[in-house]
Amino acid sequence: MTSLSKRAIDLLLLVMETRAAKVQAATLRQVAPRATDQLLGIKLLVASGHIPVITAMDDFEDEPIPAEWCAERRQYGYHNNVGRWVSVDADELAALAVDYQLLFTKMLISFERAAAARPTSLIDGIVWDLGTIRLTGAKSPVPVWFVRRLSDPAVWQSIEGLLARRQPDGVRVILTSTRGDRIPITANKRNIIVSIADVSSAPGKLAISPQAVGMRVFPGKAQRRLPIDHSEDYGIVYVHDEEFKFRGLRHRDLLAILFDVYWSGRPVCRTIPTLSNAGFSEKTNCLSKAFSGRTDWQAFIKYDEGNCWIEAPPL
Repeated sequence: MTSLSKRAIDLLLLVMETRAAKVQAATLRQVAPRATDQLLGIKLLVASGHIPVITAMDDFEDEPIPAEWCAERRQYGYHNNVGRWVSVDADELAALAVDYQLLFTKMLISFERAAAARPTSLIDGIVWDLGTIRLTGAKSPVPVWFVRRLSDPAVWQSIEGLLARRQPDGVRVILTSTRGDRIPITANKRNIIVSIADVSSAPGKLAISPQAVGMRVFPGKAQRRLPIDHSEDYGIVYVHDEEFKFRGLRHRDLLAILFDVYWSGRPVCRTIPTLSNAGFSEKTNCLSKAFSGRTDWQAFIKYDEGNCWIEAPPL
């Protein structure tokens, strides 16, 4: 999964929340050029026609006005306040839109999902049925939808009508690009509405954490990330269905450092400084000494050329 900057993810969410779900490329580049290039580079934003609006500077006032296509001149432009034709470069009006099919694939890559080849549109450009996902604790696959613009009263009214007509048998997860604090409250508790920004697996990732979603669906019930996770005090490391127990304080402190770096997306640490920070003596200059008498830690901790890191086994 390609990492994105937080700015790129925030920008993507902003585009998804716009009324037309697309924005002029020139505008995005003015706001966040590097983030725009990142999203274009992994094709989450794609070319999507033109938005024929330009900011005119007549009488030194910024005024957004429509740009027209002139077939005779074969160019976009507008008439200024004295009637003179002002041409506009088509590149300034070029629009970018979200590739939702690619977005949904990247968001749900950590889930076991059953879905049609293309997402099913339930409300054009607003609501999609993404199939079903498996969640720990659920007796059967859980249906999952994606919606946008929940903070728009008209959109929410239409979605409430859809929810009333399409009642789930159990729970249904509804993912949204809308910020968590702007999601309306629904009376139907079977619909669990979650902002994707609140359940991402790590900073700079679009992939959604199954554990985070599971905690929303089954609050209060312990959920584990796959393929690797740990107890709150780092005394137990879970690798798939296997448990590795560490009772020593220095071992737990070492694991806390390594996992903190692992979840942050910067997985490599220098071994000796890390051991020192975990409280080991200067004589403990390698992991084999730190874990003297056991080798099971090698199932998920790797080391090479003075570095060490958590390496999760494949799913």
